[in-house]
Amino acid sequence: MKRVWMAGVSMMLMLGAAGVVAAPDWSKVPARKIKVFYPGQASLEWVMNKPDHSAVPDIVEKKRTCAKCHEGDANEIGDKIVAAKAVGSSRSVLEPKPIAGKVGWLPVGFQAAHDGENIYFRFEWVPPKVGDTKMDKKNEMKLTMLFDGGGTVEGAELNGCWATCHDDLRTMKSPKDDKRTKHIKGGDLGAGRFYDLIQFRSGEKKPFDGHVADQRVAEGGKGLIKADGLKEGNKWVVVFTRKLAGGGGGDHAIVAGKVYNFGFAIHEDHTEARFHYVSLGYQFGLDRAVEGVKNYYNVVKQ
Repeated sequence: MKRVWMAGVSMMLMLGAAGVVAAPDWSKVPARKIKVFYPGQASLEWVMNKPDHSAVPDIVEKKRTCAKCHEGDANEIGDKIVAAKAVGSSRSVLEPKPIAGKVGWLPVGFQAAHDGENIYFRFEWVPPKVGDTKMDKKNEMKLTMLFDGGGTVEGAELNGCWATCHDDLRTMKSPKDDKRTKHIKGGDLGAGRFYDLIQFRSGEKKPFDGHVADQRVAEGGKGLIKADGLKEGNKWVVVFTRKLAGGGGGDHAIVAGKVYNFGFAIHEDHTEARFHYVSLGYQFGLDRAVEGVKNYYNVVKQ
């Protein structure tokens, strides 16, 4: 099949005379299907408000993850929200400005592996056809992954990256200003209370390696080696290559023995801000199987 590289973002780490970092043999890496769905204005405040969301007692008292309840019906939720239909106990309409033709969810193939020095994250999906609304004219697609330092963000093990999504963000329910972006309440870079952020943008020629603490910052990290996006036929493939050790401001070290909480978002068809597709909260660890935890992915050494 003919391959067309679409603004492949690439910052190569040279390993002396040996050449560049080599990706794993993905045919040997287990794939996990993850549904990303359209959240509209479903902020953390809405998710954790019992009158809006009847599952709050289960989340708080039983430590039941969002993925445990909603991994199966995330597609149904996305379909309702994107069409401005009522959801939740309060029968809330979470999309006041529905986009005609926009689909409610996407199935994404997720894989991860490591080689003892680097970790590799691979995402694969078929982009939907939408319309003529182009919010971000530079980028047809953006993929962002967030992960904590292994329990360093309160609630991350339950809600994933919803800890960064609030009513006061731009384009949300109660924006303070038109520049307010994702943040963590009580986020503190120096204290380690932050999400590591890595991002691929299809129309820009550099990787983005930052963090989310009291604000979102798209630079400062030194762990991201490559962020490559390949469009093969009607399918997107994005691969991140990152040093396990990190090494920069806003980088979490990824080590054996810890469980890391992560989530990811995909902006399709030139969208920006909250008009994306998001995953529920998932977890990964290195060479460590965790029985009975459905939202956990074991990253095995290749």
